[in-house]
Amino acid sequence: MLPPLQAFTPPLQAFTDLQECPSADALTRAVDRLTGPFGVSHWLYALDLPLVDDRRRQFTLGGYPQLWVERYLEQDYLRIDPIVSHCHDRATPLRWCDAVPTDQRVIDPHQQAIRRMFGEAGEFGLGAGVSIPLHGPGTHWGLMSFAGESGLNPELTRYLPYLHMLAHYVHESARRFIPTMFASPGPAVELPHLTGRERECLFWASAGKTSWEIGQLLGISERTSVFHLQNAARKLGVSGRQAAVARAVTMGLISTY
Repeated sequence: MLPPLQAFTPPLQAFTDLQECPSADALTRAVDRLTGPFGVSHWLYALDLPLVDDRRRQFTLGGYPQLWVERYLEQDYLRIDPIVSHCHDRATPLRWCDAVPTDQRVIDPHQQAIRRMFGEAGEFGLGAGVSIPLHGPGTHWGLMSFAGESGLNPELTRYLPYLHMLAHYVHESARRFIPTMFASPGPAVELPHLTGRERECLFWASAGKTSWEIGQLLGISERTSVFHLQNAARKLGVSGRQAAVARAVTMGLISTY
């Protein structure tokens, strides 16, 4: 059992001292010292994940087990990862346990893929985690995740305010090591134009609705809802409704249900 919260929470000076770290390596070591007592075995700070523009440079500190990273990339989990889409669209922290579909009877392929992703992460020692969205300055966004074995869930919830503040101090401190990225964000990425009806169909598809159910909700035929979903997928450059939903969410074109 961990000591009381006040026994572990460092003074504000411990956070502000992060801004004095002379290098990214020094910042990484400082974060290791601050997170170790909480049972956090892995943490990841990531800026500008390649959701819209794969050519844009990304910046990371910390990291996950290399074998899990290879598995994650091999399965293209970035495109379905609810942690990434949440942190892209929202400002509130996300406990991983809240992102895992709990109904085992759900046969939706997208939900099954998410459940499989979290299950595999647990096999690599990432059975519990919490992720903090990070936005700004400018148009930059990112996240900071703290993870460990599955039994870590209660502690991560307990210390969430501390981790939330830590993530933002790390975000501010890390900026000094990537000045060119903030000074030159690169050319704007042109987003595909989706019609209002296409967005509506994608929204309800994200809620797990079938084409027939979407038709009933919108007052159109099943065939017409399929038509709009196929058009949206074509514009987004993907194949299939679930890929279209994931792509639209990460581009900020729709919000999840």
